[in-house]
Amino acid sequence: MAEDQKLLTETEAQKTAGQFLLSKHFNSKISFNNNQLITKEHRTLYLFHGRLIMQSRGLLDRFISDKTANKYEFMIEIDAQQGHIIKYEIT
Repeated sequence: MAEDQKLLTETEAQKTAGQFLLSKHFNSKISFNNNQLITKEHRTLYLFHGRLIMQSRGLLDRFISDKTANKYEFMIEIDAQQGHIIKYEIT
């Protein structure tokens, strides 16, 4: 990486990740557990891990479904220079 290339701050990258996830999963709650700045395939990336809690879609879901039914783990990679989403997974 060249010295003159500017990287996003962790806060900016985390904000980008949160906005992306909320655009895909409206009205969800996001918490970040593990944030890392890594180099992969000659790119500098932010790697975020966390938990996504999706809002129930039905009125009766909170009574008939398990409380952990709407909780998911996520992983998202963001280019540290451009701020683009490289990859994300929800499990």
